[in-house]
Amino acid sequence: MNKIAILGCGWLGFPLAIHLLESGDDVLGSCTSLEKEKALATSGIQAFTIDLENTETLTEDFLNADELIITIPPKAKNYTELLKKIIPKIEASTIKRVTYTSSISVYGNATGIVTEKTITNPLRESVQQIVAVEQLLLNNSHFKTTIIRLGGLIGPNRHPAYHLSNKVLKSPDEIINLIHLEDCINIIYLLLKSDNTQGIYNLVHPYHPTKGDYYTKYCADLKLPLPIINNSPIALAKEISSKKIISLLNYEFKNNLILS
Repeated sequence: MNKIAILGCGWLGFPLAIHLLESGDDVLGSCTSLEKEKALATSGIQAFTIDLENTETLTEDFLNADELIITIPPKAKNYTELLKKIIPKIEASTIKRVTYTSSISVYGNATGIVTEKTITNPLRESVQQIVAVEQLLLNNSHFKTTIIRLGGLIGPNRHPAYHLSNKVLKSPDEIINLIHLEDCINIIYLLLKSDNTQGIYNLVHPYHPTKGDYYTKYCADLKLPLPIINNSPIALAKEISSKKIISLLNYEFKNNLILS
């Protein structure tokens, strides 16, 4: 049994915590309010209210674990500095490995087959901060680091088709690079159970139809108004490859991203 701390029990972090609990691990989880803390505790998670603006709330009790998973998105303008401030606390703790959920947006406008060796090109400030945090963690010798660059997240109550229904779909010839919550959780769990997972991994489903084909079919299956296809110039395809993680774990994706 491992003791695993999850910094950020939100849309991904909370169901991941539940999965780890059900698998027999001891789970500590953070949130940002006492109300959410009570909800976590009710689920059996050792809950902590943590405000990254106040590093004193990141206590030794929360970091008294073997593994730390960071699932906090870069909403704050000082995101990099906030995470930089907690690194000394991680160094002084019992944490042996940090897993950081990053994003394929770090590749920017790269085209063709994109692997973990592709040079990052973050186009937005928030993504530049993600890349900076990746480097802070990877360059630290006090603990091992696993970076998981996630594709577009879909799952319960979260799918782009609902937002694209009856809307203009730009660049319909671009291909999708999505990952379902179920596969995210399964793969993160398997990585936690493996000792040799330092480094960077892309996590995207290997099914890559065009946006026009995929979202039209998805809306049709859900009986939603179809998206309006914008006959814009054909975009250069960017296909994110997950071959590295599939090979490492011999993983077969559970969710095929389609309804029928």
